[in-house]
Amino acid sequence: MSKGELSISRWLEAHSDRSAGLTTFARNAILADISGDGDHRLVLTDIKLQSDKRSRLKVYKGTLLTSDQVLPDIPSSVISFYTDDLEPKVPAIAVACGSDLLIFKNNKPFYKFSVPSSPIIPLEEESWKKLGEPNCDSDIIIQDLKTLNFSSLSGRSQELLTLQRHQVEEFVKRYVGLTPMKTSPIICMSTLNRSSQDKHAVACPILGTEAGIIYVLDPQTYTILHQANVCNVKATPSIIKTTGMYDVEYRIVVACRENSVCILRRGWLEGKSIIQLTEDIVDMILIPGDNFIVIATSTKLLHCYTKRGQRVWSAPMINSVTCLCLVPLKHLSTYLIAVGLKGGSVHLYHGRQAVDYTNSPDTPSALVFGQLGQEEHVMIIITMAGTINFKILKRTADFNLTNQDKLASPNLQSKPLPLPKRSKLFLEQSMRERQNPIDMHQNFQQDLLKLRLTAARALVQNLTDQSGTGNAQEQIKLSAQVLGLGPKFTLILTLENMNSDKPIYNFSVIFHAKPIIYKLSTYVSMVPLIPPGLSYKLETKVTEILNHQGEGQRTDIGNTNQVIRVFVVRKRQAHPVLAASINMPPTEMTTLMLCFHSIMSLDEKFKSACEQIKKFTKRPPDSDMLEVYSLYKQATVGDINISKPSDAKGKEKWEAWNGKKGLNGNSAKEQYVAKVKALSASYA
Repeated sequence: MSKGELSISRWLEAHSDRSAGLTTFARNAILADISGDGDHRLVLTDIKLQSDKRSRLKVYKGTLLTSDQVLPDIPSSVISFYTDDLEPKVPAIAVACGSDLLIFKNNKPFYKFSVPSSPIIPLEEESWKKLGEPNCDSDIIIQDLKTLNFSSLSGRSQELLTLQRHQVEEFVKRYVGLTPMKTSPIICMSTLNRSSQDKHAVACPILGTEAGIIYVLDPQTYTILHQANVCNVKATPSIIKTTGMYDVEYRIVVACRENSVCILRRGWLEGKSIIQLTEDIVDMILIPGDNFIVIATSTKLLHCYTKRGQRVWSAPMINSVTCLCLVPLKHLSTYLIAVGLKGGSVHLYHGRQAVDYTNSPDTPSALVFGQLGQEEHVMIIITMAGTINFKILKRTADFNLTNQDKLASPNLQSKPLPLPKRSKLFLEQSMRERQNPIDMHQNFQQDLLKLRLTAARALVQNLTDQSGTGNAQEQIKLSAQVLGLGPKFTLILTLENMNSDKPIYNFSVIFHAKPIIYKLSTYVSMVPLIPPGLSYKLETKVTEILNHQGEGQRTDIGNTNQVIRVFVVRKRQAHPVLAASINMPPTEMTTLMLCFHSIMSLDEKFKSACEQIKKFTKRPPDSDMLEVYSLYKQATVGDINISKPSDAKGKEKWEAWNGKKGLNGNSAKEQYVAKVKALSASYA
């Protein structure tokens, strides 16, 4: 990056407010169309750590503050997501405050979700019971609490241990008779699209808690769809990034305080560590496309990793990094990385190469890039001193990307995909797919099986069509063809008389093969007289000898024995007239098993699924087990024929079975088979 390239700024200074007095950090400021009118606004949390001040949720329309609401606790993150497909599309704003997730819609409080509490240590519970008793010695009880791990105590006990002696009695009276609850605060959040990659698609909130648990919430009912541990070792999430779709396949990438990066995939109950660093992680972003992971560390370095955790490149920074921001430039079909540096500058990188920089009034604490109002390319810089600065990228800015490093971030697809319009036909087809998913899946599998069978036949045809071999002196030609997928084949030989005047006679055909590999029905065949210009066909049955695992013995012997040799000899002569080697195709056991599976009856598939679920190594969630139970009862018994039990577990089973009322037996079996197959991917 030369000085000449930077002599003319690519940024327009739109507005700077040094009196804003904002205190916010990365992941606490977003751009969202909160009114559904296409006019994007800046939503941020103004964090106040002083006891006499309250944190606030602020909304800027353009550069003007239009909303200012008090928050009940110190916020840790803010996200926006769409909850439904209704028009106009208005996103919800979610703010994490302590262990609560506050949902706002149309700039008004809408719902509050609380992270489930975890059980407290028995000694702590017993200590609080004693504190509620008259004439108890609080000093001894507090000493008992101090013997426990401070991080394992509830928030109430932690606060008690920090109080002065004269404050203890009043604090204890406030909580007499109340059992302490151990709640884990939400410390980071993200969103994950549910079933579409559209920018207005319904998305699930993803929460990361201090206890190292990741929650995936339903965007409409705000119930927990999935819960998983960040890693199999102690790991506290600090940054969460996502890619994919919840209903299809997804990856949740989590940066932890322990300087590790973990991933969670669909169906996992525990994450896996893929990157372990020796320095502290300051910020992390995901670059769409190949899902490169870019990490800024406290040692003035920027690292790029693949989605499998392999390092691609590292780049040194001129100063300490305070925050990162992804800069998507659709008109240039690429992504840039904005790096906020201590001292008041923001550098933009294309891969490992610096392509631009801009100044800020002070050290940036948060960077946001995107659409603000109707302007698409706006960068908002919030500094440690509380200044808010608005910059607009010039439409003529190109960053000279054609000369940059080949290991730069992946390009966007320049040509838009020919997505179908939402016509009446498209909507009707979508409705049919939702109503008949099992039938359509089975039809797809049948077509796929036919395609595999056709490909296997073409392979066999290609392998078995041996080119003819001949003897010019004797004017005889030999060709061969192998039929079958194995382990039984039919070998057909054709002897052709090339002489137009004389017949050929007194010939015999001898077959030779390794007896431990192939067994032939005929090893010697006599050839009758063949008139001029005509041919004679003869065949022999070939059986490949398989081991106990259904594999050919030849796999352990070598390629030189995968042939059957054929000799054409004249009577009373030692040397053959013709000799040929016939390459035998491998036994296509996979295709045969697929064919066998495709013709299995529905009852056999149902019976097989019943046996398969008994062999699961992990127990699926109760909701899935209730679905399996109800389908099994409907398939084997029919409509429910018992009265509703009184116990809770019996009621759940009864209601699940009753929900399948009217479903015929075959449909229930098909759904049962499909459900078990889907569960086997994660729990078998």
